[in-house]
This record gives sequence, structure tokens and C-alpha cells, in this order.
Amino acid sequence: MQTTSSSTSNERIAVVDVLRAYSLFGIIVTHSVQGFLAGQPPSPDFMLFTPADRLVTNLENLLTFGKFFTIFSFLFGLSFAIQLRNATQKGVGFSGRFTWRLAVLALIALVHGALFTGDILIVYAILGLLLIPFRKLKTRTLVITALILVFNIPGLLLGFLMVSGPPSPEQAARGADIGNQFAQLAMRAYEIKQSGTFAELAHINLTFGLVSKVAFMIFTGRLWITFGLFLLGMCAGRLEIFRDTEANRQFFRRLLWPSGIVALLTTIVAIVYPVGFQLKSVADLLASFSFTVQQISLSTFYLAVVTLLYWRKPDRGLLPSLAPMGRMGLTTYLGQSVFGVVLFYGLGFGMLGKMGAAAAVGSAIAFYIVQVLLAQAWMKHFKLGPVEWLWRSLTYFKLQPLSRGAPQSA
Repeated sequence: MQTTSSSTSNERIAVVDVLRAYSLFGIIVTHSVQGFLAGQPPSPDFMLFTPADRLVTNLENLLTFGKFFTIFSFLFGLSFAIQLRNATQKGVGFSGRFTWRLAVLALIALVHGALFTGDILIVYAILGLLLIPFRKLKTRTLVITALILVFNIPGLLLGFLMVSGPPSPEQAARGADIGNQFAQLAMRAYEIKQSGTFAELAHINLTFGLVSKVAFMIFTGRLWITFGLFLLGMCAGRLEIFRDTEANRQFFRRLLWPSGIVALLTTIVAIVYPVGFQLKSVADLLASFSFTVQQISLSTFYLAVVTLLYWRKPDRGLLPSLAPMGRMGLTTYLGQSVFGVVLFYGLGFGMLGKMGAAAAVGSAIAFYIVQVLLAQAWMKHFKLGPVEWLWRSLTYFKLQPLSRGAPQSA
């Protein structure tokens, strides 16, 4: 596909908003299955009280875990490309403004991270800086680099080194000691989330929580996978594949079936050979790689299905009703964390460890529906979500017009 140029490129692409809202559905489901713990659970049976809880947890692992994070990250890279193109068309500087925009996002992320360990915004703010130099590369180079990262080829190579060379007794003892210390801190974090004060929660989240997040991102390969998704999103923005044209529809039709078949096959592998965090053999490593492929292929399938369905009926049905939420995606994402803390932590109703996974997902879906309705009501009167308005105002050092009747600033 060739890069296209359109006089309407400054117009908002509604299907992207729909996809963002759709990804937020999967994100709240994933977080709710974990009780918004975003850390090591206290036991293997955490939140598993009934067969329904186990069924919901297994389905979440196969159908949502890692898949909607993938779409969300892809859309971040896409937004970068759109902002870059708009700045170029207006003839204004981009790198400095975008760097400051990410700095503001990092500040928002620190506030959010003090509340919820699972904050992903700080990772986006840091990795987003790398998009600035990478924007100068050719699309073909970006796609190749992105696919290497997205399919976790670096992690696969590191894994082969790990399983081919077992650690020495000294290394094993040191690893066990670090593991025990980590487990003790994880239990302390769990206790604070159950019954601690806000000060204790913020402290553990901004210390041990950040360290454990970085360790998780590196060990699982999510760090470079995320950046690879940014690059793919940037390429999608360059090629403008979300413009509703016959060529783009054909592209997504061709993407639909191969991704669906690969997702089905790798899902079967995941059922037969469940993936854990221990890589003790080549079989474990290959199963882990297969699960990475499953996450990417199923995410691609979801993205293609939603895009094609929206283009069939862009003016009616369920999907168009999600667009307002997508326009205030940051507000929605942060609101979901507030919901999780209030429902599960001791600062709120204290249901952590008491509510099963099935009930947690049911509660999350109900809250998501409320968010959809609130977003529809809000966007009827305002141009931006409240946090989006704050983010843009801080970016431009000027209060931005918010109401629908206010004139748009340059």
C-alpha cells in the first residue's frame, strides 16, 4: 500500500475512536480479573472461588490478556503519526512540542501510578520519545523493525540462551534469594492494597511497584513489544489505512482470515500447553513464543473485524455509540483505575480477595456501560474529555476551548 495524501487528513477518523473504546473494554476486563492488583497474587487460587470464576479467568487469559493492550499501544503510535502529519501541514514545529506533551503525560502517569500499579502511561511517555528519531526512517524499515520487536524475537533469542546454559549453583542461590525478597514485598503490597492508607499505597506503588513493572516489562518482552506496536501504528498512520476506501477495505479483508486462522491454531496450543513465567526448557520457550503469536494474531483479528463492521454501518448500531468514549480515552482509562481502587482496595469497598473473578468482570462490564453513557453525554456538550482538556492545556500553556460553542484555538 502506498502512502496517501488527503485534504481531509485533519478530520477525526471515527473508526480509530471506536477501536480505542473497544480496547478499553478489554483492558478493564483484564484488570478486573486480577482485582486491579497488577502484581503477584497471594496464591494460585486468588479470586477463584467457583467453577464460574475459573472459567472466566481461563477465557480472559485466552481472549483478552495482552490483546487489548496491543491495540491500545498500536493506536498510540497511530496518534503520533496523525499529530506529525497535522503539524507538517500547518508548518509548525513538532519535536519540541511532542516531547513536552510526553513530559506532561509522564506527570499524569506518576499521579495515576501512585494509585494503581498497573499504570502503562509512564511506559508510553518514555518509549514515545523514541518515536521522534524513528519517524525519519522509511516505512519498510519501520515495518521490519516493528515485526521483529512485536513478535518478541529478542526475547526468544534471550530465552534460548537461558535454557541452553543453566545457571551455576551460586547464580541459582542468588536468584532464589531475590525471588524470596520479591515475594515478601509483593505480599506487603497486597496487604497495603487490602487495608493500607493512601500514603502507604502511593509509596509502595512508586517504589516496589515501579521496579516490579520494569522487571515484568523486560522479562516478558513487553518493553520492546510495546515500542514495536508504536512503530506499526506509526506506519498505519503514514499509510492512512483507516480511511474508508475500497483499497483499505480490501486490505482488512485480506488481513482478517489469515490472522483468524493463526489465532485459532495458537489458541489451541495455549490450551494444550499453558504458558507460565518459568522457562525451564525449549518446549516452555516455544509455548511462550506461540502465546505471543496468539496475542498478536488475535489482536489483529479483532482490529480487522471491528474496522470492517464499523465501515458497514458507520451511522448506527453499537460500534458508532463507542466513538465518544474513544475521543476521551485517557479520561476513560484513568476512570477505570479509580473504579478498581474503589471496588477492590481497602480505601474503598475492600473486595480484594473477597470477590470472585466472575463477579469482578460483571461489575467491570456494568461500569464500562456507565462510562459509555457518560462519554456520550459529555461529548454532546464538550470537545474534549476532562483529562484530555487538562493535558492539552498544559501542553500549550493555555486553557483550551472546551465547550462545543467555543471557537477552536490555533
